[in-house]
Parts: sequence; structure tokens; C-alpha cells
Amino acid sequence: MAKIRLERERLGQRHNYAVDSLPPYLRFLAWGVRGLILFIERTTQVLVAGDAPFNKLQINKQPVIILIWHGRNFQTILMARFVSRPLSVLTSRSRDGAMIAYIVRPFGFKPVQGSGTGRAAGKTTKPSKRGMQAFRNMLRLLQKNEMVLATADVPPGPVFETGLGMVKLAQRSGAAIVSMGVSYSPQLRIAGTWDHMHLPLPFGRRSFAFGEPIYVPKDADAEALAEAQKQVDAALNAAQQLAQNMLGQKSND
Repeated sequence: MAKIRLERERLGQRHNYAVDSLPPYLRFLAWGVRGLILFIERTTQVLVAGDAPFNKLQINKQPVIILIWHGRNFQTILMARFVSRPLSVLTSRSRDGAMIAYIVRPFGFKPVQGSGTGRAAGKTTKPSKRGMQAFRNMLRLLQKNEMVLATADVPPGPVFETGLGMVKLAQRSGAAIVSMGVSYSPQLRIAGTWDHMHLPLPFGRRSFAFGEPIYVPKDADAEALAEAQKQVDAALNAAQQLAQNMLGQKSND
């Protein structure tokens, strides 16, 4: 029984990192990463495509859910420069998620901590990950006509498949889903990562591509929600491909 209790405590600690309670050594590491991102911003040229519908939503103060693929999350940080309204970002309560939240706050993001579990794990979401609390917090923000940014695919996968949570969030809130693709040249692909992680590098170009808004009807049944997931998948893949095309990159770059 003691071993079981210790194991539960250990698993709970994995998802108990709040952004404001990071230990000093992790804050120092996050500070270094933040400095690198600022250096990349100053040494790269930015290209943007398809942002007119997104900007119209901002001007009209409409609620928006911006979705990206998980492997591009670090590359997305500088998109905050295109946002003129409050923008919250979903991160997990893991150590890495809390560090990301700490890194992005000076760029204009407000962190919402919590996460679900991708179906590749073969199990339900742990309460310690506080996925439902994060869902409710994002819903409240959207009901105030604010915007949230999140990854569409959920760890540990499947990769490039939109989780049901974001589609349900759009259904409940009435918010528009806007897909976004992002890429850098040069960039570093991290081998062996479930999400095909790409990291930005300096001295080059970066591209951001936005898709058309997608709305999920409030009366959507299970079949309609599944269809909406496929629609978001297709929109995200198209936006990501456009971002890569802008830099002359192939699909597998």
C-alpha cells in the first residue's frame, strides 16, 4: 500500500507545476530560452499569409480559438505580435508546461494550465492534469469575447489529429476556430519526438499562415463533432503546408 501511495504522489507531482511556483533554476533556464527567442525575432524576416479573416475577427471583438499542431508550439510564440486583444495560451501543469507558461508571459500571453490525454495513451485523463478546470477557464475567457491559443493534437498523440476537447470548446462557446501554420528557415527538427517537434533558429525567415474561421454548431451531435474534427485537421494541414511553401520547404521538412 505504501508503494502505491508513493507512486500516486509521484504521478501527481508531474502535473503539479504552477507557473508562479517554478523553482529558481527553472526560472533561470526559462529566462535563457526567452532571450534566445528574442534574438531569433531580431534576426529573422517575417512572412504572413491569410490573416485578413483573423484580423476581422479581432476588429469585431469576436471570440477565437487559435489552433496549431503540437510540434510547432515553440515556433508560435512570436505570433503574439499579430494580436491586438487579450490572448491566453493553454499549457500543461507539467514541469515543461509551466516553463512554457513562464517563457511566454512577457510576449503577451496569459497562461491557462491544464491538459487532456491523447487517445494513444489508451487511458482516460488523470484528474491531476486539471483538464476540465482548464476547459472551464477557457470557456469563461471566450464568453468574454477573448481569444485562446492551444495545440490541436494532444500528447501522446495521435499526431496531426485534432482532439475532441477543442471542438467541444468551440461548440460550447460559439467561438471561431482559426487554424495556424508556422515554420522557420532554418529550423531544427527533433528526432524521436511524438509530435515531430521543430525548433526555431536565428538568421533566416519565419512564416505564419492563417486559415478561414470554422464554426461548430451548438446543436452538433457526435457525428457532426467528428466531422468538425476532420475539418479542423484539413484546415491545419493546409495552413501548415502554406507556411512551409512560403519558405520553399517540402512537406517533410
